[in-house]
Amino acid sequence: MFRACGLALLLVASIGNYVYASDAKTPAVDAPSKPQKSTQANAGAEPFVGPASEAKKLYRRYKRAHDKTVVAIACVRDPKCIEPEDEVLRHSKEALNILNKLDALAAEGDIQANYYRGLIAYERGRYYDAQAEIITHPDFILTATVYRRYAKEQFLIAEKYLSVPAKAMNPFACRYMGDIYSSTILGSPRKDKATNYYYTAAIGFLDQGNKVDGAKMYTAMKENANPADSRIVQVYAKLHNEEPIASWRKLPNDVVQKSPSKKSQEH
Repeated sequence: MFRACGLALLLVASIGNYVYASDAKTPAVDAPSKPQKSTQANAGAEPFVGPASEAKKLYRRYKRAHDKTVVAIACVRDPKCIEPEDEVLRHSKEALNILNKLDALAAEGDIQANYYRGLIAYERGRYYDAQAEIITHPDFILTATVYRRYAKEQFLIAEKYLSVPAKAMNPFACRYMGDIYSSTILGSPRKDKATNYYYTAAIGFLDQGNKVDGAKMYTAMKENANPADSRIVQVYAKLHNEEPIASWRKLPNDVVQKSPSKKSQEH
């Protein structure tokens, strides 16, 4: 049993050397990302309008390579596995090559490439932080510390890349930036900065007619700022106040009350 565990840890470390070389030059454990609490977009919601860009295609390819790596790791851990161990490295190398392409596009100023590269790092950071939280046995405290270090490295990368689309007022990027600054992964939460990003995200979502995500950003703002904060009040008003009827729209005649004529008023 101990030999099997040792083999699994060795393989995981090897994957980290390949997949994260372009991030922080530090080996890390790649693993399936888990759904986040309330920060995931609604099904069908897209951060960018139009056909899939090259950056989004690369993101999808990365996810597929990542999933294949996870399956390969699970197979190696199984004594009945007949797949060769180099499958793990093959898929992880493919994921690394995709990250390098996203990095190159991002360096050229491609906003979508910055978004998807930052999203990958954000998802990793969340995963590592969650793994650290579930480790409570004193014999594995060092493992939890390593996970937290990986989480911090990934959040710093996410901050770097997501700041580009966030400056362009992309609500999805602003939401993730708010998550980064409201968490404790990078240290003490910067709540006012997080609230600013959540506010920008909320306004962006509501302008798109997306009240579900707008309401989530409103809740996130309340968790980081005083409920009487003017930004929270403004988002609340935008959430609950319906727009008035357009002034150019003519009302039916039976609705409009004709004012009495001047002659009838004299009598």
